[in-house]
Parts: sequence; C-alpha cells; structure tokens
Amino acid sequence: MKQSARELKENIEKIIINKERVIRISKQIITGDEKKALEFYEQALKIGEEGVMFKKLDAPYKQGRRVGFMVKLKPIVNDFDLVIVGAEYGTGKRAGWLTSYIVACKKENKFLEVGKVSSGLKEKEEEGTTYMEITKLLKPLIIEESGNLARVKPKLIISVTYQNIQKSSAYSSGFALRFPRITAFRPDRGVESIASLIDIEKEMKKGER
Repeated sequence: MKQSARELKENIEKIIINKERVIRISKQIITGDEKKALEFYEQALKIGEEGVMFKKLDAPYKQGRRVGFMVKLKPIVNDFDLVIVGAEYGTGKRAGWLTSYIVACKKENKFLEVGKVSSGLKEKEEEGTTYMEITKLLKPLIIEESGNLARVKPKLIISVTYQNIQKSSAYSSGFALRFPRITAFRPDRGVESIASLIDIEKEMKKGER
C-alpha cells in the first residue's frame, strides 16, 4: 500500500505472466504528450474499457474518490449493468451467432426484461469483445429454443448505454431502453450487482424532469 505507482507496476510485472483470456497486466503509457494520452484513451474505449486512470508515479496507492494524485477519465453516459436472459440468432454474415440480446434488471429474486440490444460488439477479435465470443459463452447456458430465439440462464453481464427510458408493455419490467448499445462485457460482475427495477424507475423519472 505504501509503494509508489511506479514500484507497484514494476513488482506486478515480475510476478504476473500474461495468459490470453485469463489474466494480463494492464496497459500503461508514461507521457507528457496530450495527443498521445488522448490516443491511448480513445483506444481503451474502442476495445470496450470503461476509461483510463491517471496516476502520479511517485505517489502511493490510497483509497478514496479524491486523493489528489490519481483520477479516472471516462465518458459521461447513461448506462446500466444488465444480465442477458435471451438472444436471437443473426443472419447473413452473422448467421450461427447469437447477436441480439434480451437484457434484464432485477427485482428481488426475479429478472425483468428491459429491452433488446444488438449493437456495440465487434466482429474481429483484435477490436474487442466479439459476437462469436459471447455466442460461445451463451450456448452452454441455453434453456430452450423456439425458432430464432434462445432463452438462457441469467449469467452473463454486459454494460449497456442508452439515450432514455420509456414505458413499454413489450417487456416484463414495463420499461424499455431506447437506442441501447453494449459498451462492455463484464465477466467480473455477478447478477447481484446488476441494475434493479428501482434503478430503472429512478433514471426514467430523472429524464422526465
């Protein structure tokens, strides 16, 4: 805890061996060039990261939101962490992949649908989380299939941005996210951490003001 950011990074590099899709050391640049910093930030967003952290190299780690020597930079957007409860198979070049996802919030021990999202994932692995990757993870979770639709166990969490929320009888929550887009796959999150129906209702009321 008392080591500087530079020392922590050096020690982590000594003990962590990068292993694809298991663990890797976070990418870092040391620069005073604003253009290079912006490019690094934009690349992080492109591959699905939430944002970047700026840290003073000779300062120790300290818990808290405003400690004076590190700060988070991320876009200001409306977003929820939601769980996938259903998915539809794609067509054309996406045939065989599950590419449109029904997402849900929680109410006590129930999952209530709040919309369908199909944009935001990638087709090439080097660009970020792909439709193929999510398909491979979803297929073992399939409970039943009917035509083009598959119902799945609520296990996979994704972050979804949206423009606003509207009332809708099409989904079991009574609400629907408008213009949703996937920004990240969250394997680090469990269903206990997803947005609740109360969260959805609160955000809708904010939008009505």
